[in-house]
Amino acid sequence: MLVTRSTDMGAEKGTRVVADAIGALEVEKVVGPTDHANVPLSSFWSEQPVLIHVLRRFGCQLCRGGAVEMGKIIPQLEASGVRVIGVGIEKIGLEDFQKGGFWKGELYIDNGKKIHKALNIQKVGLLGSIRMLFSNKEVKNAIKKTKDTPGDFKGDGRQLGGTFVLAKGGETLLDFRQAHFGDHPTNVAILEALGLDTTAAKEATPVGPPPVCTDSVAA
Repeated sequence: MLVTRSTDMGAEKGTRVVADAIGALEVEKVVGPTDHANVPLSSFWSEQPVLIHVLRRFGCQLCRGGAVEMGKIIPQLEASGVRVIGVGIEKIGLEDFQKGGFWKGELYIDNGKKIHKALNIQKVGLLGSIRMLFSNKEVKNAIKKTKDTPGDFKGDGRQLGGTFVLAKGGETLLDFRQAHFGDHPTNVAILEALGLDTTAAKEATPVGPPPVCTDSVAA
């Protein structure tokens, strides 16, 4: 099953659009098995399927919440031979993000937002961000649900992210582009894209809309 969430490029299932666009790019290792400081993205799917979660901002409280939610299926993914990669767009907030234990997979930094440029992942304008913050009912609900999650306003608060699942060799299984801050694919959608059992994920699925990041006015 392919999930796309973008008004721009969304790769069709079975194509190599995403892999071909970003395969030659390198990311800086924070946590990973290699001894190399910089790693080509193509190495992530050369030997096994991979989930690449492009994080918005390390300090965003609802982005952290999304990472924790996705982390619930990481043991199942890794047990099924799926490599799990998180990619941040900058180092601001990295130390606190790691100390908080919000992400359990490998972690890398995409200095210069090369992935975003290659895949045309959008950045929301300041006015649009403010409108989202004050006019979106989902945002208000998310504030209540995540009031105990720590976060800050440091870093690029208006850049969108995405989640990509690629088969071994680079064929696209899931292409999810954020439609708004804090937008994430469900764990069920990720597992379905990989053809894995979704029973536990469905039982754990929370009732109500997914969280939306509320820090959109951070510069």
